Amino acid sequence: GGAEASLRVSGAGASVTVKAVAAKPSARQARKLRGFVEAGGYVAIDAEHHARAVGSPDGRVRWRRIERIGRTGAGVTPWPVTAARQVPGGDGPRLEYEVGVVSAVHEVTVWAYVSPRNPALATGGLRYAVSFGAGAPQVVDINAVTGADDGLMNKQWARNTSDNVNVTATRHTITGPGVHRLTFWMVDPTVVLQRLVIDTGGLTPTYLGPLESHRI
Repeated sequence: GGAEASLRVSGAGASVTVKAVAAKPSARQARKLRGFVEAGGYVAIDAEHHARAVGSPDGRVRWRRIERIGRTGAGVTPWPVTAARQVPGGDGPRLEYEVGVVSAVHEVTVWAYVSPRNPALATGGLRYAVSFGAGAPQVVDINAVTGADDGLMNKQWARNTSDNVNVTATRHTITGPGVHRLTFWMVDPTVVLQRLVIDTGGLTPTYLGPLESHRI
């Protein structure tokens, strides 16, 4: 079931109306949920709270937590910084997260909050990949998408650096309500993941992003 209410907030010569939405999954749904649970039309996850951190099969790549590098806490990065570029998918290096979706959605947007970095390799940009469930990994070139250019020190570079974040998005198809596996794949070394935010239809823009979702 669910309910909605409107709250009117007034002050400083202006007023705004805030809509509060409460959704309660059925007892059957609740018993099946695990991981970070959708509420308010989104799921927010801090990078360090992964279900699994999987390194490379040869043991040359692992994941390292970096304290207080993010805007709201720690970040996670593939290690060492001299690691070779990886092809996402299969048994490659990855971070896995469990997500409990309660709404009947089939298209979601995943926002990745990553630290501003310069490409570590001579070619190919600075990339990561994201997949949902058995879907193919979607590769994102962070600097190409955001338009930040450290060589020119352009306005987007200055903004991302002052904000201490690059925010990029991928779109995914899911099977609807239930537990899903969200995977963040290493492609290039030195990418630092701060957070992942999944928009299921109700995400509203805020400077730091929403608080982390409840985990069960």
